[in-house]
This record gives sequence, structure tokens and C-alpha cells, in this order.
Amino acid sequence: MSEEKGKKNGQTKIEIKRGITPDPLEIDQSAKKKKRRAVFVSSRKRRIPPWFFAALIFTFLMAGLFFIVPKLSGRSFDFDLTPQPQETLPEGWDDYLRAKDTAVVTTASASVFLQADASSERVAEAILNEHVTMTDTSDRVFIKVSMDDGVTGYIKRSQLTADTSSISPEGAIARVVIRVPFKRVMSHARSGSLMVEAPMGAVLYADYRNGDLLRVRLPDSKTGWINTTGVMLVPPLALVLPEDNLQQLLVVTMMAFYNSPVVPGGVTARGISAEGAMHVAGLLNGLRLSRDRDRLFNQGAPVSLPAREDGLPDLGYMAEGDMVFFHSKTDREAISAMAMRVTDGQLLIASAGRSTFRLIDIESVDAL
Repeated sequence: MSEEKGKKNGQTKIEIKRGITPDPLEIDQSAKKKKRRAVFVSSRKRRIPPWFFAALIFTFLMAGLFFIVPKLSGRSFDFDLTPQPQETLPEGWDDYLRAKDTAVVTTASASVFLQADASSERVAEAILNEHVTMTDTSDRVFIKVSMDDGVTGYIKRSQLTADTSSISPEGAIARVVIRVPFKRVMSHARSGSLMVEAPMGAVLYADYRNGDLLRVRLPDSKTGWINTTGVMLVPPLALVLPEDNLQQLLVVTMMAFYNSPVVPGGVTARGISAEGAMHVAGLLNGLRLSRDRDRLFNQGAPVSLPAREDGLPDLGYMAEGDMVFFHSKTDREAISAMAMRVTDGQLLIASAGRSTFRLIDIESVDAL
């Protein structure tokens, strides 16, 4: 309603203002500030660009990827060895390595024959990286060798090398003893091709460790990689000493060959003999047991057992880990079978006419 119309009606118009009326002085100062404020087409030069931090983080990530990570992955991590490795090797330690008649087995296993003929009797088996002494090199295909446990026989030339660097403890950080039936040795640390399967009892020397990976020396100046699962690590020059519970440990080791094929002279899970199994069990538990049955019989200490009514010893009184030898019925001087007393009144036995290592009750021995 206009002011004149309000006056005509005899009423005075009242103006209503909403909100707080700004102070004229503040309005004036605000206007001055707006006039003084600079207007920038782009961000000020003194400010850090918003993309700077993203670029900085990206640079650090790339530096870590190409420089820091490779250095870390190539670092050798320390690990505990008890007892600690000797700092210096004893004088004359390498005499056997420098001997002209020393050789090393290059394959996972090598048959040892009675004659320089593959069709002759197989008397034993040698395993990867095993040291042998050559006694006759006149044959073009076979070399006659003597092994450290006294067994002699012929091994193919192609399975031996005169390079002894793989059995030298010099420069090694640990001696690696294989404790599983077979350990795969690969050509590279994280991936690669299979180089060889090291059988139980094989001894390798590691010269480098990265986390759970070990670089081990192989015959013919080769190297391979294994992880630490299923192996025993000892200082390069330390001896593996028998434990107080030796009998039980022998039983555990022997049971690893349960159901393995029985092969005369065999020392691996792919073909094992009773004496070969005992030889390997000894390697893992600090005993030097021959893989020859007759020699093994003479190494053992006699155990006195009560006699049965028929005059034979009562095998039920055998302790776990005791060995029993069975003579041939036709030749009392020949040993036809051997077995070890294990748990639950059973014998682990490799007997003639059976294709695998098996368990039998002691009470059924008479049926053999």
C-alpha cells in the first residue's frame, strides 16, 4: 500500500525492516577490502601445487621398487647355529679333497656293482654328493671305489666327478643334511627347473642364505636352491652326535621307509634294503653304520634276551630300536633278513619274498 493511500485512509504507514541493519561504517570498510583484494587467474606462486605430494610419493615408491627392494632381497640373513661354526679350518683338513683318488657322486643315487658289469650283483648304492675313494680306474665304463663305510664295488664313470668343491666346508655357512625321503634342488631361488632330488641322508654345503632359502653346492661346480623345510642345519665342521633318546630316533627314521619297495643294496625310498635303511638312519642320528649287512651285524652290541621253552630268545623282550638278524635256514652263516623292534610289539622288516618294508607282530616271527 502506498504512503499517500495510507494517509488518505487516515492511517500512517509503518515500515518494517527484517534482519539487523548493518552499520554504515562496516559496509564502507567491507567495500574497501573487496576493492583491495587481488584476483588471481592461477594459483599463487608461493603455494605448493596440489599435485606435488602425489608426485613425491610416486617418486619414493619407484625408488623403493628399483633400488631398495633389490638390496634387501640380496641380503644374507644370519641364522643361529649351535655350536657356532669354527672361524678357521684345522690344518690338513683338505688332504682328502686334494687326493688324486677322491671322487664325488653326481647323481641322486648310483648303483654299486660287484663287478665292472651292470648285470652283476648290486652290492650297495651311493647317494648324491657322497665321497668315495677310487681304487681302480682301468675300465672305460666303470671305476672301482671304496666308500667311507668300507663297502667296495664298481660305479659308472658318468656318475662320478673328480671335482671336490661340493664336499668342501671352506666358505660354507652350514652343512645341510636331508631328512625327508627326497628334497628337490631347484635352479633358481624362487622358481626354476628341477636340477636333482637329493635323497634322505645326503649332505650338502650351503654358502648363502636368504630367509628360508639356501644356496647349496652341487657336484661339477654347480649350485642349486632349496628351502629349509625337511633339512637339518649344522655348522660346516660340527659332528652330528647321538641324542640321549637315540633308540626312539632310530625308530622314527626307520619308519619313514615303511611300505617302500625293497631292493637289494638300496638306500633310498624308491628302493631300500634293511641295511641301507639302517645306514641312512645312522647318518641322521650321529652313527656311522655300514650299508653292508655282515659289517652291520658286527657293529652292533649283543642283547641278552630270556629264552623260550624251545631254547630260542624271546623277542618280546626286545626294546624299541633293537635290531634282530635272521640266519638262513640252509646256511647258518648267512643273514637272510633283519628287522627293527618298533612300537606296539611290532617289527619293521624287509624279508625275502616280500616286495615292501612291512610291519609284523613279534609273535608271528616263527612264520617267516
